[in-house]
Amino acid sequence: MNEVYLLWESYKTNKILAIGVLKQLSDDKYSFKYFDTAKVAMEQGCFLPFPYSEEEMFFETLPDFFEQRILKGDFNTYKFDLKNEKNKLNYLVYRDSIKNSDNFKIVSEEKFQKMK
Repeated sequence: MNEVYLLWESYKTNKILAIGVLKQLSDDKYSFKYFDTAKVAMEQGCFLPFPYSEEEMFFETLPDFFEQRILKGDFNTYKFDLKNEKNKLNYLVYRDSIKNSDNFKIVSEEKFQKMK
């Protein structure tokens, strides 16, 4: 998997808005690009993971916003039947990386295409 999609469910409308796409360029290099709908999300109260930009952003490591959503530890790897892979994007789409503290989810390209 080389790319995942960041989605946000609006508090006001309960609609899912596409925020942007995270791509893995190489082992430790990533890029993130916002979609135009990220501006709509901001207007509805979404706190974006990075300051909004129309330019693609590049990172030397997986950005903290995404890194902190990954299940970590041997217990979780065993419990949730995750293989110890180098590709962190595979971990990010597990259960859509949903947290109780926000309205974000991270999905695979396949799942994103089905949602359109």
